Amino acid sequence: MDRPYTEIQVLKKLDIPDFRHLTKDKVIAFATMIPGMEPEVAKKALEQFPNFVSTSLEIMKEYRGILEQLMNDDRDGAEICYNMYNRVMNSLECILENDNLTFKEKTYILEQMREVADEISKKDSEKSANRIKLIGIVSGVVAGVITVLGTAIGVNLTSKQNNIPGDDEEENH
Repeated sequence: MDRPYTEIQVLKKLDIPDFRHLTKDKVIAFATMIPGMEPEVAKKALEQFPNFVSTSLEIMKEYRGILEQLMNDDRDGAEICYNMYNRVMNSLECILENDNLTFKEKTYILEQMREVADEISKKDSEKSANRIKLIGIVSGVVAGVITVLGTAIGVNLTSKQNNIPGDDEEENH
C-alpha cells in the first residue's frame, strides 16, 4: 500500500457517512483496514465506536458457532458414509464366505472390498483436508481480529496516555 487510508477513503469503502454508523456487519471490513489507516483516522473511528471490542468478540463467538456447526455437520455426514461402507463390507464378507464361489468370483469380491477400503481412505483424506481448511480460515479470522483488537486497545491506551492531566504543564517548564 502506497499511502495510508484517509478518513474519507475508509468511510467510502465502508459505505457509511461517518464512523457512528459503523455496524456489526461492517466491523470485520473496518478491522481489516485498520493496519492501513492513518493513525488519527483509526483513533477517531474507535472513539466513535466505543463497543468495537465487544462487537468484535461477539462476531468471534458467531464464527466459533459456525465452525462448531460445520464440524458437527461434517461428523454426521462422515458417520453416514462410514456406516454405508461398513454395510457394503459386511455384505461382501458374507458373500465371500460362500464355499461355492470360484476363485475368479472370490478375487472379484476381494477387489470390490479393496475398492471400498480405498473409498474409506479417500473419505478420511477429504475429511482431514476440509478440517485443515476450516482451521486455517478460522485461524486467519481470529488472528486478524486479535491484531485489530490489539491495535484498537493500543490506540485507546495511547489516546488516554496523551490526555494525562499535568503533562502539558510539565512540558512547558
